Amino acid sequence: MPAPVIVVHDEVETREMAVGALCAAGLQAVGFDDPIKALTAVEADTRARVLVTQVDFGPGKLNGAALVRMLRIKRREIRVAFVALPENRVHLDGYGEFVPMPLNPSVLVDTVAHLLRAAQS
Repeated sequence: MPAPVIVVHDEVETREMAVGALCAAGLQAVGFDDPIKALTAVEADTRARVLVTQVDFGPGKLNGAALVRMLRIKRREIRVAFVALPENRVHLDGYGEFVPMPLNPSVLVDTVAHLLRAAQS
């Protein structure tokens, strides 16, 4: 079930850490391990405001930038935070905020809170 914050990451530990930190900060967040499942869920529910995703899901999978482009066809207002290795930052091309790996939960919470405030204005 979607929430205002959607976390899409195929590494279980990273996804659980992100969702846990966001929920502990009082934000509603839900996690997905597959970008297509997340895309379907976000398209079906208008509560999603921020997408937290990785850049590379591996061969044969939709990448994070493509996921954002597809979401923005129907949901232009969605804000994005990429949790990625520094070398993948060049692939973001202005699609969203960058949160470096290894994940620092407080940096993620601050970034998502900022994006939520921006989405409300």
